[in-house]
Amino acid sequence: MKRWGGAGHKTAEAHLREPPCESVARAEISQPPPGGYREVLRIAVPLIVSTASLTVTLFVDRMFLSWYSLSAVAAAVPGGITYFTICSFFLGTAQYVNTLVAQHHGSNDKPACARAVWQGVWFSLLSFPCILAAIPLGEALLARSGHGPEVVRLETEYFSILMLGGAALPFNAALASFFSGRGKTRVVMWGNILGNSANVLLDYLLIFGHAGFPEMGIRGAAIATAITGVIPPVFWACLFLSRKYQPLYQTRRQMCRDRRLFLLLLRYGVPSGVQFFLDVASFTLFIILIGRLGEADLAATNIVVSIQMLSFLPMVGMSIATATLVGEYIGRSDLRIAEKSVYSSLKLALLYSGTLAALYFVVPEIFVALFRNRIEDVAGFAVVAEKGALILRLIAVFTVFDTIFIVFSGALKGAGDTRFAMWAQIVAAWIFFVPPVYFIVEVFHMGLLTAWCWGVVYIVGLGTVFWGRFRSGRWKAIRMVEESGLRA
Repeated sequence: MKRWGGAGHKTAEAHLREPPCESVARAEISQPPPGGYREVLRIAVPLIVSTASLTVTLFVDRMFLSWYSLSAVAAAVPGGITYFTICSFFLGTAQYVNTLVAQHHGSNDKPACARAVWQGVWFSLLSFPCILAAIPLGEALLARSGHGPEVVRLETEYFSILMLGGAALPFNAALASFFSGRGKTRVVMWGNILGNSANVLLDYLLIFGHAGFPEMGIRGAAIATAITGVIPPVFWACLFLSRKYQPLYQTRRQMCRDRRLFLLLLRYGVPSGVQFFLDVASFTLFIILIGRLGEADLAATNIVVSIQMLSFLPMVGMSIATATLVGEYIGRSDLRIAEKSVYSSLKLALLYSGTLAALYFVVPEIFVALFRNRIEDVAGFAVVAEKGALILRLIAVFTVFDTIFIVFSGALKGAGDTRFAMWAQIVAAWIFFVPPVYFIVEVFHMGLLTAWCWGVVYIVGLGTVFWGRFRSGRWKAIRMVEESGLRA
């Protein structure tokens, strides 16, 4: 394969050659220092806004449901997280297209960027029947959760409808990666804002039955999410196939199956998907076990999880930005700047999450009060609020180490160190986290606070392990593009 803009040929591509995360070459003096805060922010801020818009959507969704009924908000998180758990493997694998695009973009192979996206699309098509076939599995899991009959009924209804729209998640990840992997994160931001804004509006109409719509409660929330979930991938697909990207990226011509690139996605993306699945699944079981302690404990936990999304989801955007920068600079064979980018991302991420952690610890009541119920009795909510405020103070510590884990996880994914991440997650989540929580809740009956304390210990350990792996430098020996024979 001929390298674009090879030596001795000053082509149009050479003029348009994109420095990391910039669409047009500028004068050298105007460029931010490679791997510095400004470069990280140029990529990360739109992604953080994207995930922040999802945070607001989920927060408002839970808040609306808490206004509707205590049972509805108690059912929303177990039902929603079971849906996300089942879809997480397919989503995490398709998301790895971001790293493939970033590394090929760094090596200046633009058609390969488009081919990588198409391999993600083909993988997403294969995912669709698997996601639908998993609906009975999720329903059976919720039926055996030990939650109250009314909560289980609402959880199952919410879960089943969400799963019908779950097929959009892998497509969402694959198509967005064409833009995020090249640092064009504003496009990703606008697609997510469109979908999430529509979701909030439809939530309001369908949950409470406004503007002539029927009052549907938690069922309406699920329908709103399923319908509006297709908006971002349709938006990105239209741009991806537009004329703008034909001369250099050939996004229409690269639609064919590429066996080597598809196998590369499976080789590195599947461990990434497994790690993501194990991470989400362990937390799903944690929520289900907490639900066995009673509806008040479950409602308090669900409220706290919804609040914690304010710090968690924006950091997911930072993780994608970190993976993009690491992949970009590895594609350019500049490991020093790749490493510098990670630490710049970490410092910025800790500044944000640390501020929220301080607020969680000092004024937790303000956050919990947003979920005050309009229908249930005041005394019932007071019990939930007291428990929620106590847990939120623990979440302050959890949030800091979760940020460390998320940033370094993104860095390792950007470098292709996905097998370590998978095995580390297996050991940490399924030996160190889930079994002890089971004994805390089911055997020793030690209660809500002890279970959450162990959750904090788990995330502190996980963050420390991923930090240590990155510092070891073993990720520097991985060369995905060269090893696959895809680089010209």
